[in-house]
Amino acid sequence: MNTKPLKNLFLILFLLPWILLSSCTSKIDLEKEKENLVKTDIEFSRTSVEKGAAEAFYLYLADDAVQLPAGLPPIVGREKIRESMSKSSKAVLKWAPVKAEVAKSGDLGYTWGNYEISWQGEEGKTEKLYGKYLNVWKKQPDGTWKAIVDIGNQAPLQNKDRN
Repeated sequence: MNTKPLKNLFLILFLLPWILLSSCTSKIDLEKEKENLVKTDIEFSRTSVEKGAAEAFYLYLADDAVQLPAGLPPIVGREKIRESMSKSSKAVLKWAPVKAEVAKSGDLGYTWGNYEISWQGEEGKTEKLYGKYLNVWKKQPDGTWKAIVDIGNQAPLQNKDRN
C-alpha cells in the first residue's frame, strides 16, 4: 500500500495549520524596535550634519514620503523634498529625539524631538533657530525604518527647554 498520499494529507491537515498559526503569533520585541527607531533617527540627524539636510532626508525618507513644512503646502515624494531642501543648503540642521513609540504590529512608529538650524549670518555671526519635529516611520521589507511623514515647526527663540 502506498502511504505517500496519507503523509501528504497529514502534512496538509495538521502540520501546515500549526506552522501558519505559530508564525502569526510570533512576538515582536517592541522595546528593541523602539531602540532601533531611536538609533535610526539619531543616525539621520548625524547624516544631516555630515552630508547636509537635503541628502540626509533623501537617504532616510521613503519614496512616497510627505513633508509638512510650517506655513507652506505639503511636499510629496523624497525627490521633491530633496529639491526643496537643497535651496537652503548653507544651513546646518540637527536634531535629537525626545520620545519614540512603535505600534504593536512593529511596522509603524514615530519619533518627536527638538531641532536646531544654524547658519552664518551677517558679519560671520552664527545664527540659530530652534523647533520641534515629528516623524512618522514605516518599517521596510528589508527591516530598516524610513520616515513617511516629516513635520516641524519653530519654537520660541533660544528656548532650549522645549520638551
